[in-house]
Amino acid sequence: MEFVGGHNLKKLGMFLLTLLLVCVSLSGCSELVELTKDTYGENNPLSGKNTDERIIMCLEEEYPEHDFVVVESFNKENDSGKFEDKNGIEFTVHGLIYDNTYHFGCRNDYLKVLLESQDYLNKVSDIAKEYGFNVDYSEETIGIEGDENTDSSDSIDRISEMVKKILNSVDTPQIMYPKEAGSFSTGEINYYSIPCWGQLTCLYHMQGHTAVMTFRFGDESITEEKIRGIVTAAIEQTKKNIEEDEINKS
Repeated sequence: MEFVGGHNLKKLGMFLLTLLLVCVSLSGCSELVELTKDTYGENNPLSGKNTDERIIMCLEEEYPEHDFVVVESFNKENDSGKFEDKNGIEFTVHGLIYDNTYHFGCRNDYLKVLLESQDYLNKVSDIAKEYGFNVDYSEETIGIEGDENTDSSDSIDRISEMVKKILNSVDTPQIMYPKEAGSFSTGEINYYSIPCWGQLTCLYHMQGHTAVMTFRFGDESITEEKIRGIVTAAIEQTKKNIEEDEINKS
């Protein structure tokens, strides 16, 4: 009986395998076929490229006006590599997130180096101080932070004006920010590089709540109207949160 059962089980396995192969061969749009094409075919920009080549590919997509070359090859143990643009401006690439068949992600200091060469931190600090804000920064991020004034009626005008001045205080290259940074799904190809100091975060404290606003350098779509829209939405939402807190307390 054991022999017969084992034989039947083997036949069933062979039948299921054959059925699977038939389904795949008949379906040109099957997930398995598409996955194979995307992973190893010409549809995958990552295919056949080493880490340095992938970095340059990401940099030149992020900064479309510039070309880059390797100065010091990326060292995964040190999580660092050195690159330069056509004008010889050197910068580091670091923060390697993934480097596999489907996914590649890293951070770069190119924008940061350009901003530092224009005394950016001092300019931001002076502008922020003029509006009652302080500057907080790290190797990767820049932030400004301030508290609500006694008369907050002009807060939207004041913050919008301050942000506009900060974003226009320096010259920046065109920057194409990734649409789905940090989003990695098996089978979906995703690659990018994120500029350090590319984002300006503004925190505005109001009665125990904080309005959070984010803006990006080199973003051509960031008009004066859009800046005001972001500020208005954040402050109005914070006011609603304050009102809800008051209702819940009563």
